[in-house]
Amino acid sequence: MRKATFTATVIAALTLFATSCGSSTSSTDTVAPETTAAAETTVVVTETTFTIDGAWARTSPMESTVGVVYMNITPSADDALVGASVDMAIAGMTQVHETTTAADGSMGMQEIASIPMTAGTPLELVSGGFHIMLMKLAKPLETGTSIAVTLTFESGATTIVDVPVLTEAP
Repeated sequence: MRKATFTATVIAALTLFATSCGSSTSSTDTVAPETTAAAETTVVVTETTFTIDGAWARTSPMESTVGVVYMNITPSADDALVGASVDMAIAGMTQVHETTTAADGSMGMQEIASIPMTAGTPLELVSGGFHIMLMKLAKPLETGTSIAVTLTFESGATTIVDVPVLTEAP
């Protein structure tokens, strides 16, 4: 009897050992997954910052329906100024313009789609050059007030500039 119990115990132990080392459909794979030759791509998104100084809007004459905004914009990365806007309560239309000179010497202005900007170099919006035109003014721009101008860039960035209304450049 003792020999039978011993044999049964050995068989049970060997069976248990064999089944624990074998594979089963419910077992967990502990082998590291295969790596592929394709490398992952890391995308680094950097945000352009803009330094704005010298912003001002010229006081408009009492009967005028247009105004003008000037400033210097320095981007931290290459970009382009593609638009500007103000609240409709200030002006019905806002455009980015450039001053042009015709062959006969006459000067004019025209809307432009964008102004390229180089990193670290100020874009000067000045009288006689690039500037922001405010048209269909709701009322004249008065000295001592300010207007919020939203600038839009090719990168998709926007920034709001609080622009003081002055009689002359700061």
